[in-house]
Amino acid sequence: MGVFLRSFPRRFLLLGLLGLVLVLAGCTTPVSLKDTTRTFNTVVIDAGHGGKDSGVAKRGVKEKDAALDVALRLDRKLRDAGFNTVMTRKGDYFVELNDRAAISNRQSNCIFVSIHFNDCPRRKINGVDTYYHSEISKGLAQKIGVSLGHLSPWRGAHFANFRVLRLNNYPAVLVECGFLSNGFEASHAKSAAYRQALADQIGKAIIESRHGGV
Repeated sequence: MGVFLRSFPRRFLLLGLLGLVLVLAGCTTPVSLKDTTRTFNTVVIDAGHGGKDSGVAKRGVKEKDAALDVALRLDRKLRDAGFNTVMTRKGDYFVELNDRAAISNRQSNCIFVSIHFNDCPRRKINGVDTYYHSEISKGLAQKIGVSLGHLSPWRGAHFANFRVLRLNNYPAVLVECGFLSNGFEASHAKSAAYRQALADQIGKAIIESRHGGV
């Protein structure tokens, strides 16, 4: 290896090292990344946590339970709208993060939406956040955030290096549906009607992303 490096043109070495740095920094788009934001017919719905992993557990609400309920309601809404859906979990069991992304990557034409609830030491903090990793996912993250903003203040679409987003070959968004550390939003999370409203607004944004609309 040492002889090879000494004989290789320096400019190519520098370019190669720069490319490696960019990949490690997450600044490049994976070669396999597919932009299906206008063509998808399948939505992979990921209910965060599950089983041994409760996620946030505050004010009598476990994140894993609230996230699953919203995910199941979203599943029904999207099926009624004519989409195929795949759920990474349908009950209270744990699925590894790599496996969640792999379930998405096995599909042929999809997007990926992961459902979560948030936590913060400052109990007054409230609102919804959306996250993306690839640039092609940013628009979907924004559309879902704007839609959820009708229920709770939208705090923005943020870049994040979450594994379920980073390892996805398709547009992938993670949604934080509110803060269980906030008394008002935790009480909402206990409400079946509010969880349905969350599913409806997320579903509305997904449908509009595929078929157009404001």
